[in-house]
Amino acid sequence: MNSFVEKGWQAIFEHNGLGSFDALWNLQADWFEPPNQRRGGWSGVSRIMLPSPDGSEETVFLKRQENHTRKTWRHPISREPTFRSEARNLRLLNSRGIAAPHMVYYAERKSPKGWQVILATRELKDYLPLDVLIERWYRDDWGKHREQRSKVIPRTAAVLSKLHKLRLAHNAMHAKHMFIQEQTGAACLIDLEKMRARLTRRQAMLRDLDSFNRRTARISRTDRLRFLLCYMGKPGLDDEVRAVWRRLEAMAEHKYAGRR
Repeated sequence: MNSFVEKGWQAIFEHNGLGSFDALWNLQADWFEPPNQRRGGWSGVSRIMLPSPDGSEETVFLKRQENHTRKTWRHPISREPTFRSEARNLRLLNSRGIAAPHMVYYAERKSPKGWQVILATRELKDYLPLDVLIERWYRDDWGKHREQRSKVIPRTAAVLSKLHKLRLAHNAMHAKHMFIQEQTGAACLIDLEKMRARLTRRQAMLRDLDSFNRRTARISRTDRLRFLLCYMGKPGLDDEVRAVWRRLEAMAEHKYAGRR
């Protein structure tokens, strides 16, 4: 994929004088976070508000990158832009109804400095990273947030379960890469450039749940078990749930032992 514009969005970009690659690339906008500089290239994100022709307003995250590439089986020598992989994965999840940022624009071009790539997604309104919520639960009072946890845990489990049924692994399953809508508990995956297909659903499951388990250390064992039951669609403990639980515990212990 070298270009994509969501239906209706070309008019929005043109309404704001951003109807071309050059206009978006050269847009002067504050960085949402400091740009990532490495290996002779850079990538950065800006949050911009775009008035629509109908008088409404859209907020998007505009990601721009120059000369950030990686080797893939398709491009073992020439390499490909990392945003290309993310865009491909976003389109896949958007089309399969798995909660992820909605992509509205993607384009790439070769320049003397290397690949230049633009990726834009609609803002996730009123969402927070899961690690921020977990810290709040831990800091305030675990019991005080029981109602919110009862919404967040099953929805988080459902998103990952749907992903793994497609034999897809996120491959960077940190709590900060799961965004949560505070009021409803709706869950959404972000940062998808490392997502890959696995041979089996089990491989995808163990890869992501191991990472997720280790990176949500402040979650209680009770809530971890509740998550696993929701993920596996089980009303209670059975041999299958116990086997996965023991496997995840063994994987975590192996990782921790390797750091001692």
